Amino acid sequence: MIATMFFASACASLAALLLPIPSAADSPALPQQTAERCPIVVDPPGVDFGVVEPGTVVARTFKLVNPFDRPVLIKLATPSCTCTTIDMAGKTIPALGFLEMPMSMKTSRAVGKKAAKVTLVFEGVPIPLVVQIDAETAYAVRANPTFVDALAAERMKGFFEVLSNDGTPFMVKTVDGSPALTADGSPMKPALRQVVRYDLSAPTLTSPKVPPFLIVETDHPKCPVLDLRVRHETTRISPVLNFAEFRENIGVVTNGTPVEFEVEVRHAGTMRVSQVSANRKEFAAELLEQKSDGDSVLVKVRLTPTGLASGPFLFTCTLAAGEKRSDLWIYGTCR
Repeated sequence: MIATMFFASACASLAALLLPIPSAADSPALPQQTAERCPIVVDPPGVDFGVVEPGTVVARTFKLVNPFDRPVLIKLATPSCTCTTIDMAGKTIPALGFLEMPMSMKTSRAVGKKAAKVTLVFEGVPIPLVVQIDAETAYAVRANPTFVDALAAERMKGFFEVLSNDGTPFMVKTVDGSPALTADGSPMKPALRQVVRYDLSAPTLTSPKVPPFLIVETDHPKCPVLDLRVRHETTRISPVLNFAEFRENIGVVTNGTPVEFEVEVRHAGTMRVSQVSANRKEFAAELLEQKSDGDSVLVKVRLTPTGLASGPFLFTCTLAAGEKRSDLWIYGTCR
């Protein structure tokens, strides 16, 4: 009997060894590894707008599809930032039907990648739905690299490269307020790529100090002015207010004509901006409005230049919120 049991056990072990090993595709996912999804379907699942100009408003209409045989109420529709516009709370998706959801995002005037999300909470549905749109902002002319490394004394002078993103030939007009010079000293001609000199040893645009941004003026119709961040021991920026961007490009201005821009203050909570002032006599600053999403505050400011000389400029505006004050860098060109 014992021998018979031993033989049966050995056969069972051998059979187990001969069974095919299940693949990852055949193996069921563990419960803790399975991501639960909201049963409400969004079409399309998300949108990437690719590269757009700074300050662009991108928009898309999504479909919210209800698989249930009962209507579903949208209890909450919460955007991730003040740059996103959404109005869906309180609306109902019909049974076995769909509801259109317009969604838009305003990109900042700075370059870089931007994403906005809207979180939808439905009545009777335990899992929320997140809808995301993406975009990357870039000027028609870009610098390569996007900064000037002046940390060492020998790098206070040098060269940088600027390229046309849209295939339009261009010339660089000024660098830090002075006439632009090519790397080899030859006359500048319209081209898709320009290599230009810079000299931070005696700045003229702002003050004798090294500026935090190098302002480059071009004749490109879609990019009159752009900036390169200057890395130097004296150019560190640490504002008390948590600005989403440290500088604002207001483009081409004309004396007597106001220009408006928005600045986002992150993690402001209940704090509100009480005052804005321009630290340059040729500009008058006005605080127009501000809106909060419960976390960040989007502040709209108007600047009016008067008696400003032609050419590029760089200065600061001070934003005050309670006892806190921070400087926001402003640049552009007057024509």
